[in-house]
Amino acid sequence: MSLALPAAYADTSDMRGLTRADGPIGAVAKILRSRGIDPTNAFQTEDRPDDTAEYQHEVYQQAWVNSLRLSGHDDYARFTLDSLDAEQCPQVMRSFVGQLAAARRHNREQEKLPVEQRSILRPKVRHLIAHGTTGSGKTVAAAAAGAFAVQCGLMARFVSHSKYLDWLRPDRAPSGLTQTQVVERYERCDLLILDDLCNELNEYATNHVRTHTSNLITARLNSGRATLFTTNLSFAQVTEVLGDRLASRIGGQAMPVEMVGNDRRKPITW
Repeated sequence: MSLALPAAYADTSDMRGLTRADGPIGAVAKILRSRGIDPTNAFQTEDRPDDTAEYQHEVYQQAWVNSLRLSGHDDYARFTLDSLDAEQCPQVMRSFVGQLAAARRHNREQEKLPVEQRSILRPKVRHLIAHGTTGSGKTVAAAAAGAFAVQCGLMARFVSHSKYLDWLRPDRAPSGLTQTQVVERYERCDLLILDDLCNELNEYATNHVRTHTSNLITARLNSGRATLFTTNLSFAQVTEVLGDRLASRIGGQAMPVEMVGNDRRKPITW
């Protein structure tokens, strides 16, 4: 490559201090070729290592682990569906995530087609609601489902309902993030684990709680993204906190899964 000059400047007798453009460009190209990279393919995305399945999986895995860490659940990263017992409904979790992954694969292939030829697939079950008594293993099961989702090629994130709402208050977002970035992270992931729905919100929700919860759920529904909720509360109790309209949106296209049993935390009583 050379730098062509207009005719008015063709005389190079007084170009002191100027460097021909092909000099540094040629040097860079030579370095790239010595490292096995063809600079002529620089704009072909299939040649970029960050477009490989392995790289994508690593990104999704790190995003999942980071979301657990931000929520204070680092230790939940070790749970898998195989580590669950029957009362935690591992087959239901596997089926739910499996249909999400199948739809995502289908839609990714459709994105390669012209818009008018695309057929977008949306799962029939958009919400999975794991409910039951305190300590019955709901959060563990949900975390295992999130880990399985990452294995299936989905972007999954975990956050507790109360912590998400707290992060959207002034100056309360996690270090390095803005409120807008917090919203985008949890609105746009393929699968969101929203833990402890309405926990510690009593029977009355402020405008802040209802507005931001509604925005999150509505955005995910409108974009066809799925959410796995865990809660100790019944539908009636959730309705008392969030109101009829929002509770209806959560319950619509949802599958409830009840988890029962003794408190697995084995608390010391007195």
